[in-house]
Amino acid sequence: MAIENMIAANDFCVYHHVEYTFLDSLEEAGLVEFTVIDQQKYISHEQLQRTERMARLHYELEINLAGIASIMNMLERIELMQGEIKQLKNKLRFFEH
Repeated sequence: MAIENMIAANDFCVYHHVEYTFLDSLEEAGLVEFTVIDQQKYISHEQLQRTERMARLHYELEINLAGIASIMNMLERIELMQGEIKQLKNKLRFFEH
């Protein structure tokens, strides 16, 4: 993956006023994956929104790491179910006509 499509973890921390140790904790918990280039960690654009969401949960709502993991799991399941509902609605529309 090209470095142009990534954000340096240090830049993320400065911009969002997040401690670097928080990102390390997310990585250790398996909630985010970093790409290491020249001994510096980068966040892919695909994971940026997810990482921002987790930072807001922790810093604004004071939710701990276990809570963040549970919330992220539930959000992923909800998104999958919404996709399934959309597919089922499309199938139903097809058979109605």
